[in-house]
Amino acid sequence: MAMAQQPADEFRFGIEIELHLASRTQKHTQWKFLATELSGRLAQAGIANHIKEAEDKSASKYRKWSIVKELTIPENTAEYRFGLELVSPIYTPATPTWAPDLDTIFTTLTTSFHLQPHDKCATHIHISRGGPTPLSAAELATVAHAALHHEGALDTLMPRHRRGQTGSNAYWARSNRLAPPLAGLSLRECLRHIDAAGGLFGGGLYPVVRAMNLFPRASVRGVVCGATEDFVHGKGYKWDFTGMLSARGTVEFRQPPGSVAAGDAAAWARLAVAFVAGALEVGSVGTEEGGVGEAGASVEALWELLGRGGRSLGWGDLGDVRGLLSRDGGGGGGC
Repeated sequence: MAMAQQPADEFRFGIEIELHLASRTQKHTQWKFLATELSGRLAQAGIANHIKEAEDKSASKYRKWSIVKELTIPENTAEYRFGLELVSPIYTPATPTWAPDLDTIFTTLTTSFHLQPHDKCATHIHISRGGPTPLSAAELATVAHAALHHEGALDTLMPRHRRGQTGSNAYWARSNRLAPPLAGLSLRECLRHIDAAGGLFGGGLYPVVRAMNLFPRASVRGVVCGATEDFVHGKGYKWDFTGMLSARGTVEFRQPPGSVAAGDAAAWARLAVAFVAGALEVGSVGTEEGGVGEAGASVEALWELLGRGGRSLGWGDLGDVRGLLSRDGGGGGGC
């Protein structure tokens, strides 16, 4: 059953772009020196920004671009190369500057820096709905439903190290079906579990988040942290719903690879926001016997959902996203 259509200006999104970077003109021996040069060059190009060294998730920090140290990307001091993350301000689909901002940023990156593809780079998209009505438990369950049902189709757009359910390279983008509440279940059983978690009786935001983002205590992280039971941790999965448990009220799509061009980052952003909007437009698929195959939705069905979402957001034909769908073997993005 489809949800009510949402005005485009009610959606918010933010983009996180992980980079493996070195200056073209200076031999920086410390991350801070590289970040300072990048900050200055972006400011000269008209991109308001600041260097953020401390963890701060307050809304006031998302009014301009942030430069953040990215510890998951290894440093290469011999080549004066460091990992960092560019975090966008909060945009809406109707914001006229968000795509031009990306063009300006990547022009600066490619002219003043060496931007090296790296398997540990990723592009993360945060999506929320502003105003007085953030996503309800039932709506969050609908998005989770779509994420599981369309997982195989989304995988076809990704490079191999960002696909599938297992593998050390996918540590930061594991399938949500590996979460303990869903592990070992068929796709139809997973969808029914999500429906129950978001249901009117005994359901709620936390049960949906737990179903999608519970992390095993026997994992490397669990052992290091001394966990005595499974724990909620969204950053290891393709979809992180834990932001819904805070005032941020965000859903994060973590699977896309690193971006080395503005078109890549823009396409991943449009795809993620249109996916959430489309899921709310289309609603959950039926889970009756025989209604859901184990392979999930086709690429054609994914495109239909994205088209519904894109039209509801005023984004037209989603040409840049269509480019991802048309790439041979998937693998959109450069890192």
